Amino acid sequence: MTAAVVGQLRTLILAASPEPAQAAAVRSCPANAPLDTVMPFSSVMALGVIVAVEDRFGIVVTRPALQAAFAGGATLEKLAVMIEQLRGERAREGPIGDAGSR
Repeated sequence: MTAAVVGQLRTLILAASPEPAQAAAVRSCPANAPLDTVMPFSSVMALGVIVAVEDRFGIVVTRPALQAAFAGGATLEKLAVMIEQLRGERAREGPIGDAGSR
């Protein structure tokens, strides 16, 4: 997990939040803190983050990857690992990829 990815996630979450004041704590929370203990991380918020992550990193967030990242509570660290794993898969698949497992 890279600090750069965590930093980008912090920015994406703040931008995707419907209530930026409630999401402000994500700026400085530990990377392994469950996000729903730091801020209200509703399904609407999660969807916004997923869309932002797909757009920013050019990846497809699959159902298995999302389930793994959210198991036991989503954290910046788990999301960063998910992104790095999906980026690696994308690199191995080539430019077309397979969105069928979403």
